[in-house]
Amino acid sequence: MGVLQEPPGGPHAKRVRPAPGPSAPSPSFDRRFGWTVFGLLAAAIVFSTWLHHFQPQVLCVPSNKDLSSWQNPSLDQTTLADRLTPEERKVLLEQGIPGSRDAGLLLFGDLLALVLGWLCFAHARRHFGFWMASCFLVGSFVFTGLEESMWILLGRFATAGSVNALGEPVYGTYWFTKGLLWFLETPVTACLGWFYIAYACVLVAGKVFPRRGLLGRAAVGGLVAMGIDLWLDPVVTSPEMVNWVWAKGDLLLLFGIPHTNFVGWFLLIFLFAIYWERLPVLEAKWGRPKASAVFFLLLVGTEIAILVFFLLWMSSLGHLLSALGVRQSLRIPAGW
Repeated sequence: MGVLQEPPGGPHAKRVRPAPGPSAPSPSFDRRFGWTVFGLLAAAIVFSTWLHHFQPQVLCVPSNKDLSSWQNPSLDQTTLADRLTPEERKVLLEQGIPGSRDAGLLLFGDLLALVLGWLCFAHARRHFGFWMASCFLVGSFVFTGLEESMWILLGRFATAGSVNALGEPVYGTYWFTKGLLWFLETPVTACLGWFYIAYACVLVAGKVFPRRGLLGRAAVGGLVAMGIDLWLDPVVTSPEMVNWVWAKGDLLLLFGIPHTNFVGWFLLIFLFAIYWERLPVLEAKWGRPKASAVFFLLLVGTEIAILVFFLLWMSSLGHLLSALGVRQSLRIPAGW
C-alpha cells in the first residue's frame, strides 16, 4: 500500500495518496520509464548536435565567424547592432562571436551545466522520488527546448520579411550562438539552465508559501524566475558575451530584450509548475504510466497554445499602440 507523500507545495499543502508513491516505488516501470525518456533525450541531443555543427545549412544556422554573412536578419537588422560602439562592431566583424569557437570554454560550460543539473536532479530524487524527479528534468528540458526552437525556426523560415502591427518590418525572432551540445536549435546549457532555475523557483515558492495554494505557488515561482531573467538576459546578450541575438521587429523592448521573452518565462514556469504538482493526483487517479503520458501530452499541447497566445497578444498590442497614436516600437534601453 502506498504511503502519504509530502506534495511539492510543502507540509501544509493538501496531501494525496499516490499509487504507488516514492516510498513504495514501482521498480519495473520506473526502470523502463527512465531508460525510455533519457534514451530518447540522449538520441535527440546527439542528432541535434551533429546537425547543428556538421550540417548547419539544413537549418540555416548563422555563422559565428563571419557576421557579415548574416542574412534575414543581417547584423544591422538585429538589436545587437544598436548596442555596439564602432569599436565593438569592428571587433565582432573581424573576430566573430566571442568565445563561440573556443572548444575548451564550450566544454567547460556544458560540463558545469551538467553538474548543476545533476545536483538538482539528485535533490529532487531524494525528496520526490525518481519518477517525479525524472518528469521534472526531462519535462522542463523538452518543454523549454521545444519552445525556444519553435520560435527560432519560426523566425528563420516564417516571420522574416513580414511586418508587425505598426507596419514595421520583422526580420525574424532570435537564435543562440554558443553551445557544444544542442537539443534541436537550443543549447543543452540553456535547457539545463531552465531546469535548475525552474526547480529552484518552484521549490522555494512551495517552501515559503505552502498555504497559498497551487496557483499561488506557481505564480510566485513564475515571478521569481521572470525576475531572474530581467537581469540575466541583458547581460548575456551584451556585446561582450552575445550568447544569443535578437532580430528587430518586436513592438516593445525592455532593456534591449523583447518583452515577450519575459512574459514567456513567467508563463512557462507558471504552467509547468501546475502540471508537475498535479502529477501525484494524476497518478492516484490513473496510475503512473497513464499519468506520465498525460503529463507529456499536456506539455506539447501547451507549446501550441503558447504560440497561438503570443501571436494574438502581439496583434492586440499592436492595435492598442496604434489606437494610442504610437507609430513605432517602444524601447526601454539596456542600462536604463
